[in-house]
Amino acid sequence: MSSSFIARVHALPTGVVGNVLTYIPRNHTAQLIYDAWHRGDLHLKYLRRFQIPDDVRNAEIFGSLAPSVCGSTVYGDDDAPMVIIRTHISVGERIRLRARAHIEQANCA
Repeated sequence: MSSSFIARVHALPTGVVGNVLTYIPRNHTAQLIYDAWHRGDLHLKYLRRFQIPDDVRNAEIFGSLAPSVCGSTVYGDDDAPMVIIRTHISVGERIRLRARAHIEQANCA
């Protein structure tokens, strides 16, 4: 039933879909994130490598989510209406991030 409702909503013209979706209630977790973003409280504290005891997860997290790997101190696309700001980034990670930015600038020039 719900998938047919969603399919019918997405079959509507683009301008109408946006209006219809504003009346559908959000998931509770999504609402918490949205409210935090509106208040300016949507931050993610940066964890240092030694703060994660599990070596497998440590490699997974820092291999794909570290600011120096992502190239940014925020999560979210440039055109996204909402982003998550990282706080308490270590000095070493800031240096690696800055070095990456310089390398990318040199490659573009």
